[in-house]
Amino acid sequence: MIIPLSDENRIRGKEHCWQLEKVVKRKGQPEWQPRSYHSTFGDAVGTACRREIRLHPANSLADAIRAVDKIVAKYARVFDEALESANSKRAA
Repeated sequence: MIIPLSDENRIRGKEHCWQLEKVVKRKGQPEWQPRSYHSTFGDAVGTACRREIRLHPANSLADAIRAVDKIVAKYARVFDEALESANSKRAA
């Protein structure tokens, strides 16, 4: 299972773990490289969410609160959509 988070980041399910991956250019070609490994999908989503919050360029408390709210909502949708997809595949 591959869950895109953005054009540059995704979560990929492997046999024994979930990987957070980032795209890099190699010889001009895009290549996905693992950045971290997680035992559960929830851990992978949480790590990606926390990383995006840490790297956000907010310069004031009000901006930071709005950014956190928006980022958390984005990752809640990612989690919900992945759960829906898994449930619909299971039902089929």
